[in-house]
Amino acid sequence: ALRYDLTVPFARYVVLHQNEITFPFKRYQIQPVWRADRPQKGRFREFFQCDADVVGSDSLLQEVDFVQLYDTVFTNLKLIGTTIKINNRKILSGIADVIGAKDKLIDFTVALDKLDKIGEAGVEKEMLEKGISQEAINKVIPLFKLSGSNTEQLAVLEELLSISEEGTKGVEELRFVIDSISELGLQTAILEIDVTLARGLNYYTGAIFEVSAPKGVQMGSIGGGGRYDDLTGIFGLKDVSGVGISFGLDRIYLVLE
Repeated sequence: ALRYDLTVPFARYVVLHQNEITFPFKRYQIQPVWRADRPQKGRFREFFQCDADVVGSDSLLQEVDFVQLYDTVFTNLKLIGTTIKINNRKILSGIADVIGAKDKLIDFTVALDKLDKIGEAGVEKEMLEKGISQEAINKVIPLFKLSGSNTEQLAVLEELLSISEEGTKGVEELRFVIDSISELGLQTAILEIDVTLARGLNYYTGAIFEVSAPKGVQMGSIGGGGRYDDLTGIFGLKDVSGVGISFGLDRIYLVLE
């Protein structure tokens, strides 16, 4: 079969070689992958992914490291002003919990992830179609308009999710990454919270990243990733935490052009 991504084969590699590699194990990999997509601008059936992952470390310093890696690469490519959007899967779970839609978490996140494509009304319609109540949707609408600095947004989220243990943990994790980057500084990239960022992949368990091109360039995301706490579990190795990011080589090339 054709490779869909590089993360799942990497998880299998880690399981097969678990006795030969030293944890935490870091690697980068650049290879073509395939999707059954309808080809259009910036969307291809075959494209190159450039992945960097770390497995076997729970430390949030890995997330900080990856934000710096994005910043370094895009600075070197002279792509000034890329935006690294960050969210946390635990925050999304917490929101679903607070509005009473815990059992519909996947439907909720898939609809939310489409906000920039189909707008607020479209997201509301899709949530209703998936059986999420109007009352629950009304509670989540203020999040669509969440604005202000990262610190201000964290304060709003902290208050909103105070009754959810998982949501509170997500806010704490997000705060650690934001504070660490504030202290270290970035060269040319901008790090900003986006609570509607869900990335449709169900294996994320912590931080979620997505990178958008500098303002004025119409292009989908040029990078993305996140933390997956049990990806190796599907191959029989439990509780090995991993975090990784990907660069979309073909889209980056189009943005540079």
